[in-house]
Amino acid sequence: MSDEAKVQELRRLFPVTGHWIYLYNGSLHPCPRPVSEAMRSFLTDWENGGEAAFFPAFEAFGQLKEKFARLIHTEARHIVITESTTAAINLAAQIIRPQPGQNIVVSDLDFMTSTYPWLVSHPAEVRFVPSRAGEVDLRALATLVDKNTAAVCLCAVTVGSGARLNLAELHALTRPHNIPLIVDAAQALGVLDLGVNNPPLDFLACTASKWLMGPAGIGYLYVADRHVHATPPAAGWLAAANVGDWDVRHCRLHDDATRFQGGIPNLVGVVGALAGLTLLEQIGHEWIEQRVRHLTTYALEQLEKLGVEIWTPRADEKRAGIVFFRCPRHVELHAKLKAAHIYCGTFLNGIRIDPNFYNTVEELDTFLAVVRTHLGAQRN
Repeated sequence: MSDEAKVQELRRLFPVTGHWIYLYNGSLHPCPRPVSEAMRSFLTDWENGGEAAFFPAFEAFGQLKEKFARLIHTEARHIVITESTTAAINLAAQIIRPQPGQNIVVSDLDFMTSTYPWLVSHPAEVRFVPSRAGEVDLRALATLVDKNTAAVCLCAVTVGSGARLNLAELHALTRPHNIPLIVDAAQALGVLDLGVNNPPLDFLACTASKWLMGPAGIGYLYVADRHVHATPPAAGWLAAANVGDWDVRHCRLHDDATRFQGGIPNLVGVVGALAGLTLLEQIGHEWIEQRVRHLTTYALEQLEKLGVEIWTPRADEKRAGIVFFRCPRHVELHAKLKAAHIYCGTFLNGIRIDPNFYNTVEELDTFLAVVRTHLGAQRN
């Protein structure tokens, strides 16, 4: 089957294509039919069977940890299911527990998810790495880390410019001080092959609701071996290895990341997230990455011809699925795009698009035509 035939077949799985040219997949990804069907099936089972619906959904909970672990090249014992990337990063912060006199290094290109936990809930100094041409300046980062750095927390792919972080270079800078690395992979996983072993990461946080095509309300946290025996900041019955004993007086914590789980997870979200990861596997990670690279390269080339200020790096190895640019009266342009049933994002004085595998070059051409007309009106 040709790529175009495959795309047309896959588009049938996304009802959104009947209403929008949807180019904001790195925000809230449109729900694929297999995901909504899995969630409806759980709700039907719950309606008709009550607690009977719990057992297959709880089995899906274990399968979800295993499938996400395979995605990042690790084992399920390292995975905690959370409700969001935010919850995952907060949990990582609580495991590290930075102290007064220590510091946390973050970036001014990252989303608030990666900075607010440190600014609000912990006493350590927060140091911001300045950006340079839309990328995290690792040379500047080298001047900020020291023996008192409790963690470096950065996005694998930045939310604004879409710049891809060189994790190997980052690890080389933090290794001399043995600084824990916390990576927000929300804009990377599902469009890039990203593992936790090379270089070794301490924590990886992600959501199901972006490129992994699952629902909001489910997130993931990878916890490396050197942190899995930490005391949980909060405990629930799932944290106990002896829960089957019904012993309310003694809690024997699991010896792996399961000790950081709380109570019953969001079961309808779990079955949806599992369906999203299953679909991702069926389509193929490599094909998705190649397809997204093709679409983003085309968008960047055409936007460059239009003369807008592109903030996204051009080199393949320095970007993923996000294309960000600035132009005059961007809010007005965003309104024109929405009126044309083209869904994208606007912030930081610019426009962001995130085409995924089911999008087409023809959809990008329609988007570009609106941008071209808008720019022409500004120049006249």
